[in-house]
Formats: sequence, structure tokens, C-alpha cells
Amino acid sequence: MMSSSSYSGTEADPLTLVDKLVAYLPAFVLPDPATGPLSYEGATLWAAFEGFTALAESLAKTGREGVEVLTRVLNSYLSPLFKLVEQHEGLVVGFDGTSLQVFFPAGPVAALDRAEKAGQALIDISKSFVPVQTAEGRYSFQTRVGVAAGKLERLTVGSDIVGRVLVFHGPALEQANLAQESIAWGQLARVAVPSSQAVSGEDESLTAPKVLKNEDPLSVFSRLSPYLPRPLAQRLKSGANMTANNEFPRVVNIFVRLAGVNLSQPDFVAKLSEYYQAVQRICAELDGRVHDIIPLPAEEAVYLHLTFGALLSNNEDATHALRTALKIRNLPTPAGELPTLGVASGTVFSGSVGTNQHQSYIVLGEVVNLSARFARAAHEAEAPGTILVDRYTRERVGLAFLFGEDLGLDLPGRNYPVKVSHLLASRPTTGALPTFLREHPTGTNQTDHNLLNSVMQGQRRVHLSQDPGEVALIAQQWLQQGGQGATGGGMLNATNVPYLAWSGILGGLFGLSDTESRTEKAAKLSQAVALYAPSFTNLTGWLSQLVGLAQEEPGFRQRISGPQQPQFAELVLALLRGMADTRPVLLIFQDLQWSDEASLALLEQAVRDLSTSPLLFCLNTQGPPGPAIKLLADLPGMSS
Repeated sequence: MMSSSSYSGTEADPLTLVDKLVAYLPAFVLPDPATGPLSYEGATLWAAFEGFTALAESLAKTGREGVEVLTRVLNSYLSPLFKLVEQHEGLVVGFDGTSLQVFFPAGPVAALDRAEKAGQALIDISKSFVPVQTAEGRYSFQTRVGVAAGKLERLTVGSDIVGRVLVFHGPALEQANLAQESIAWGQLARVAVPSSQAVSGEDESLTAPKVLKNEDPLSVFSRLSPYLPRPLAQRLKSGANMTANNEFPRVVNIFVRLAGVNLSQPDFVAKLSEYYQAVQRICAELDGRVHDIIPLPAEEAVYLHLTFGALLSNNEDATHALRTALKIRNLPTPAGELPTLGVASGTVFSGSVGTNQHQSYIVLGEVVNLSARFARAAHEAEAPGTILVDRYTRERVGLAFLFGEDLGLDLPGRNYPVKVSHLLASRPTTGALPTFLREHPTGTNQTDHNLLNSVMQGQRRVHLSQDPGEVALIAQQWLQQGGQGATGGGMLNATNVPYLAWSGILGGLFGLSDTESRTEKAAKLSQAVALYAPSFTNLTGWLSQLVGLAQEEPGFRQRISGPQQPQFAELVLALLRGMADTRPVLLIFQDLQWSDEASLALLEQAVRDLSTSPLLFCLNTQGPPGPAIKLLADLPGMSS
């Protein structure tokens, strides 16, 4: 039977690069995790731990000293546990700071007996650990264990380019997890073996491979490093010690919950791998990474845990995380259902723990649990596509995003509701026409110039086009002839944000620039209202909120698209009328197929009520016009 320490030296021996690498991987997947068996018979032990997360929360307040204390406590706790596992011929599958998974190969009965003995030994030795005293109190640790027999299955997700993740699942792991969740701390639960599985004997496929000791270390590195966080792998390659830079960083955690995923079906596995790679690429562009993939068969779901600020931190971590969440929400999922996402940020313990034989890179903290609960709560509320964000993260991103109403979530273990915000969309950028032209090349000589001339001359006041290049050509000539204008548009999965298109349009008409200070922008806005709509100066605050110069009041957009809609519409129409009377105005609505109802209603009212003003409306849609766009087809001066 293989010992999982087959590839490392003793604690006193100098560790080679190969030793360091294989310590982070379950021994039975070596020498190449991308090959070998995908299913194993045996038994699985799932040990859950209570106390480490609370201790981490307390020690995080003490800085570097707390890091050293927590690392020492975790390592001293894990070392005897790992030795017990080896004594019972178990193989460590994973450790995340809150639970330990161990696989016992061989026939189910023999393996289950060994798993039960090992589990009871873990509980017994756990009781001997002394509590840890901090400035905030005494922290003790408890363990409970579930063991079950059956199949353990593994997946290799990802690629060498973006990184790889080993995902373990199967009946044995699921039943062991469910068993430990059903008992009290300090107890062990054993799931009985069906008589048809009561077969003993060893699994010879798990004999320890010897090739790694004789192989070129750089060849081993190229094969195994994709399974480690890239900064950690490079650190090990440089000759540094086993651990990452253990610390208490401020980390933004995102949990993505994918519903309807059945990992026993090969087509789902391939789709999950493609999805993971797409998510990892998005994360990499914004200084984040996928930390783990967690299957939960009981929920028929898979969770992806993403981190921003662990290993490598950035002062834009919160902004990057929310941009990533919005991009991920729009990705096709393996089961075709919109995911639910939870985002929470705060101080966590980030680093490597374990022994020379078994190392795990973990992200440990209450905010990790919180983000996972947010994702689950959104699913339980039957709100696919929902992104719930904690208050701390929302405060860190300022006015860069649009949020819905604040919610109070009742979560297990909390005596009071946790306040979260519903992330709706990124705040639209200022819709200046020069910016639109930089981002969209003008049309080719295939453009119908007769149509173009009729549009430019105002014979067709509303122009519907599926060609952004044609719209860009109109905008270019419009500016050359001395006109002014702005652009805005709808966003995928943001059709419930009232007046989203008008946020960018009004900012562009006011001449706001992203390089200006908030004071400069506010001065331009106030000047425009005083000049073009002096009767509405008392409503300047509405415009400030709409274009992102002030924090939106709770329910602001719902009010101006509901009870206060007539008053808001009169304000916008007065501004458009006043501006058009000084210089002709071109308004470009992009991606109209995703526009919200309030934006479309205001657009229709503007076309009808300002028919005598020099205003031109260019409506751009991708794909066939939807029902909302067809409602505009009978507007006066409409062309397509």
C-alpha cells in the first residue's frame, strides 16, 4: 500500500523542487494528474473542524504576530492528524482550513474499517489540543467525522495555460460529508456498506510511482505547476521555502453557484472545464483567480470560489471583483441557467499550511463563508442572475456601479440580518460622441448615401440600424456639420435598471469627462440646467444621481420611473429642447434590444413631443429587433 509521503524527505532533509510540488497534490494522482484512473473504490473520511475560522478572525487584528501564531497552530494541529492518516494507510485528498478529506483505497469493507479507526483516532487526538488564548478570549477546537464507502471520482478541469484544478466527487465523498453534518461535535458517523459492495482487497493501481525521483525537475514543474497558484509555483521554483507569503490580506471573495450540474455526465464535465477556463481568463485580466471548485451533489450544484487580493493584492480589488462578477453572470453556463453570485470582502488568512509531506494553500475567514451563503441565498430566493454584495465591498467601489435595494438576509448562526446590496450593472461611462467614434470605426463605401443624406437632412428623424459603422458615419458627419450629441445604451442582464441608457446620454450632453473632478462635473451639470431648463433647477439632484455624481438614494430609479416619471420626463425634455435650439442634437441609442422599459418610454415621448426641434435619433440594435423596439416602428420620421 502506498504511503502519501513517498515523494518527500524527512522534516530535516533539504527539500527539492519536486518534493515541494508534490506536497500540494494528492499522492495517488501522481506522476501526472491529467492521466490515470478517474474512479477509485474504497472509503472516504470527511473531518470537519470548528474553531480555526474564529481564531483567524481574532488573530487578524494583531498583524504579523497573528500570522505566525495561526500558522504555528494550524501546522501543529495538522501534523499529528496527517500522521494518523498515514498510519491507517489513508491518502489526503484536500484540506481548506475547515475540513479534511481522506481517501482509503482497497475493497470497501477493509477500507471502511480503516477509515472508521482513523476517524475515531482523529477525534481522540483533537480532544488533547489545548485552547489558544488571544486578546479577545480563549479559542478551542472541535472535530466531527463522517466515513462512507463507495466510489471516489476525480476530474481534471482547465488547461496548462490558464491553470488546472482537481475536483473530487462521488458517492463516498458525498455520503461522508452528509454523515458528519448530521452529528454533534466530537462524534463519528459511519455509513453502512451495501452488501453488493462488501469486497475486500487492495487497489494495485495506487502503487507508488517512482519515476518522479529520476525525472528532470523542470519537466515535473511544467506538468504539476498548473495545479498550484501561479505566484506560489514560481516562488517554489525560485528556491523559496514551502509556503506562500502567509499573511492577513484584505481579500474580495466571490462564490459562483452553478445550478443543475451533474458531474457524473461526461458532457457536463467538458462544459464545466470550458466554463472554468473562461472564468479564469476573466479573473486573470482583473488580477484575480479561481481558488477552488466545490461540487455539492446534494444541491445539484457546483460552486466556484474566486479571490481578489490573495497572493497578489491591488488597490482596485473590489472594483475588479464586481466587474468580474458582472462578466461571469453573462457567460453561458454548463446547464444553461443563470448563476447566482455572492461577494464579500474582508480580512482573511491566506497562505500555505501543513507539513513537508502535505501542504495546502488556503483562504480562511468568515467572509469566505459569507460570500458562499450569499450565493446560496440568491438561489433559494429563486433569483437566477442575482449578485449579492456585502456593504463593505459596496462602500469600497464608490459610485462606479449601480445597485438595487438593500436587503437583510437571515443567515444561520447570525443573531441579526446581514445587509447586502443587489449589484445591477456597471455605471455607464459618459456617452460623448468623440469617444463613440474612437470605439466604433465608420462604415464602408457600401453605405447607402441617399439614405444617409436623407437622415442627415432631417427627413428621417428616427433611424434604426443594425450596423454600428453606419451609425458612426452619421455621428462623424454630424459633428463635422457643427452638431452636438451623446450616446447611451442597454446592457445585457440590466434591463431592470430604469433609465440606464439615459445615464450615459445625459452625461455626454452635459460634456462631463471621466478625467474631471466631481466638482468640475457638478459645475457643468448645474450650468446646463440653469441655461437650458431653468424651471427645473430644484431637480438638479436627480440628474446628479443619474449620471453618478452623487450616491443614489434607496429606490431612486424606481421613483423617477414610477410616481415621479412625468416630472422627470418633463425635466429631460426641457433639457433636450433647450440644447437642440442652440445646436442640433444627435442621440445614439446602442444595443436597444437590451434597453429598459423606462428608457424606451422616454425615448418614444421625446420623439413625439419634440417633433419640431432639430433632434435626430439613431437606434442601433444587434440581431432582429425585439418587441420593445417594434413598438417604436410607427414613430414619425422612422426609417430602417
